[in-house]
Amino acid sequence: MNNKNKSTLILHGWGGNKPDHWQEHLAATLTNAGQTLHYPKLPEPTAPNLDLWIAGQEAAFAAAGDPDNLTVVCHSLGAITYLHVASRSSKKLAERVLLVAPPYVVPGIPPWSAPATVDTFFPPPLNPEAIAQAATVTHLVGGNDDDYATWEQMETYAKRLGIECTVLTGGGHISPYWGYGKWQWVEDWCLGNAELPPVGNK
Repeated sequence: MNNKNKSTLILHGWGGNKPDHWQEHLAATLTNAGQTLHYPKLPEPTAPNLDLWIAGQEAAFAAAGDPDNLTVVCHSLGAITYLHVASRSSKKLAERVLLVAPPYVVPGIPPWSAPATVDTFFPPPLNPEAIAQAATVTHLVGGNDDDYATWEQMETYAKRLGIECTVLTGGGHISPYWGYGKWQWVEDWCLGNAELPPVGNK
């Protein structure tokens, strides 16, 4: 990646992010480092609509510009939405994409705490050709004890998509509750100072 023209697109999940979330810390770190940052708030984050979220992400990619110098960091439902966006795209979207803690929802049985609209995001398209075209590198990372997906389910996502995956022991849903307020590795990776695979906080 061209260090001179780096930019990062952060895509949040259901509910958006509270100030202590690692994506909020990441946004602040990248801004302070002078990197170009795109961090859109998707429509109705507490009651997500698939069509509106796809449109929101597509608009964010269009605004982000040069895909050869773009890093994308998606969390949770934002990662699932990205799979929909990539499957609809006919061109490269980014150089590097990190899919963090993508949930697994059985259609018709959404998590008790989630709005019914979440159900419409599943099943996501698992198109390895589309994922390979959308980004040079796509990597999935999740916890072995996530409340919203088993590691076996996330690993199945990765295998079906033809991408590498990393498990973070004790990482849960990779959120502040699980010790992921500030996540140093992802900040270093976005700045070009760390490599894959991801390293957790525990």
